[in-house]
Amino acid sequence: MSGESRYQAYEADLWERLAALLPSVDDTENFRDCRKTGRQEAGLWILTRQLLEHEVPINDRTRAEIEVLAEHWAERLVRHDEIIACARDSDGEASIRLLPDDSSTPIDPAQLGITDSSLTGLLVVPWLECLRCGQVLDRVHALEPWGDLRYLAAYYTVRHRAGSDAAPEIFDGADLHSAFELLLTCS
Repeated sequence: MSGESRYQAYEADLWERLAALLPSVDDTENFRDCRKTGRQEAGLWILTRQLLEHEVPINDRTRAEIEVLAEHWAERLVRHDEIIACARDSDGEASIRLLPDDSSTPIDPAQLGITDSSLTGLLVVPWLECLRCGQVLDRVHALEPWGDLRYLAAYYTVRHRAGSDAAPEIFDGADLHSAFELLLTCS
């Protein structure tokens, strides 16, 4: 099965799991219709709006999955504050989490021991963390001429826990799903 087909199957399953969280049949159908008609951005808006409005609790892994889905559809910056504001479900074992914004300061790759030349001149933004093994999924961005991070990530990295000799895995911007899959391997 190709990478795109695997991603499509994963996203279809995720979309259904997220639809099950919505409090009304109408919202659930509207959310599903957004995916069927290629309006995923509108679907993410419906999802976050309804989760917040009805204070639907979600666990950390679901929060991370919504954040990755939003990143895939170029909606992460727009939806991030809503995603982190969703009510927390304290049931179940924590396995993966969004790193707090104060832990997501852009860092030069060399400061993290990442020496791959493809990342020269870019900045690494720690993003998601596996609480079991300590791996971190980072977004890697170029800077705009005016000093802000470019809107879309150029790469993603999965770094191993501090002190590990393993080199980080680097994924190009179109391969977010593979990076997320690697992060989930021990979860």
